[in-house]
Amino acid sequence: MKQKEIKETRGKSFMNIKKFFLSMLITILVLVFIGGGLLLAKVMFGTTLSGEISKLLDKNTATEKANILLLGLDKDRIRADVIMVVSLDPEDNDIQVLSIPRDTRVQYPSGRFDKINHAMGYKNPEETIIGLVKEITGMPIHYYCEVNFQGFRDVIDILGGVEYNVPIDMHYDDPYQDLHIHVNKGLQVLDGKDAEGVVRYRATYANGDLGRINLQQDFLRELFAQKLQPQYISKAPALLQAMNEHVTTNFSIAEATKYLGMLKEMSSESLQTHMLPGASKTISGASYYVYNEEETRQMILTSFGYPEEEAEKLEQQSQGE
Repeated sequence: MKQKEIKETRGKSFMNIKKFFLSMLITILVLVFIGGGLLLAKVMFGTTLSGEISKLLDKNTATEKANILLLGLDKDRIRADVIMVVSLDPEDNDIQVLSIPRDTRVQYPSGRFDKINHAMGYKNPEETIIGLVKEITGMPIHYYCEVNFQGFRDVIDILGGVEYNVPIDMHYDDPYQDLHIHVNKGLQVLDGKDAEGVVRYRATYANGDLGRINLQQDFLRELFAQKLQPQYISKAPALLQAMNEHVTTNFSIAEATKYLGMLKEMSSESLQTHMLPGASKTISGASYYVYNEEETRQMILTSFGYPEEEAEKLEQQSQGE
């Protein structure tokens, strides 16, 4: 795995493909563990982060939830346009996914308000974004993972594409990003390039990012349902080879094996997706996604179980009814 070399730079933001990087990571985990390929897993999950970053990550045990901060970056690591928290629960054998819109308005340690996906342009970017996500959610973060867009395309191709019913004609060209999307409406098998285009497209959605995110969630469910099958076990070596250059994580083989039993029991129904509650607003001429703190607190409590003390009380009350 490559160690991070994050540059402070400017440029257009890439789109928020949160659910699909999850699918890559989880699919690879499932294929590796079901096939017993723990040696291959070591190849993938051997990357370590700097000591300073690791200090910011919370500790957990084999019986506790694992919360992974998952970032999707462009090839130059310009912006964190994919920001999500993936929570693996070995007790309930489920996966809760919280999507954080890239334009979420947050207050940085300097006191300045800015979009959360600008964090990679700040000094100490990893530490900054870990701190911001923990502040927004009130959740501990145990692991950190980065994936880039090329990894998404490669994985889709290795898995033989994904059959998907594209809801609308999608045609868009952006030479600045070298982004060219030309996919027609209808049921078809999408290769990596077209799948990326479909999940990044937002040009004609009336509600912009929200429309795109809804499609991404639907695509994820299809990907998860189609590829969590025994016949894809043989793809594990190729998947690991492809991801070796496109994933940076501290999720080591030692930590990964804690969740072996859980991963064996997963199905497409194991995955639950959530959006950070809030609304789009224009502030001082800039467009932001302003999250609702109270609704976020309630959602984190009921769906993710934090704070743990309050979640335990809530569960006891429900059992007593």
